[in-house]
Amino acid sequence: MGSLFLLGLIVFWDTARTELPAFNLTVSPKVFPYAIAALLMGLSALLFVQILRGDLAIPEGLEAGDPIKNSDYKTFGIVMASLLSFLLLIERAGFIIAASITFFGITVAFDNKKHVRAAIFGTLFITVIYLSFTHFLHVQLPAGILKGL
Repeated sequence: MGSLFLLGLIVFWDTARTELPAFNLTVSPKVFPYAIAALLMGLSALLFVQILRGDLAIPEGLEAGDPIKNSDYKTFGIVMASLLSFLLLIERAGFIIAASITFFGITVAFDNKKHVRAAIFGTLFITVIYLSFTHFLHVQLPAGILKGL
């Protein structure tokens, strides 16, 4: 709930800082982001009121009163480390390597036992995506150390 409200505030603040284009538009480019910010903060306020009234969420598949298992912090940590590695590697190593490591890390986090197959499939899939974007859509993704290939 708090993070949803914070996200709404960040969108609102970033939209307020955005400079408008020089040409005159019927609808400002700030309308949609302001609407999203208001919607996020409004939903957060509704959730806050529901929590104060005692309406707590029940995880899917459980009945009221069933014990709730603890969070799986190991899986969460591996997924977050994989995503962080993507952010750190995207410019240096390139899209293919960064996305392949991220894909492999997430498959490990969710207990995939076939690591070699996941690495090969992930790398092939990421390479097809990279080539599709760069050659067909003309969207330049970072090549990194594979720039000359």
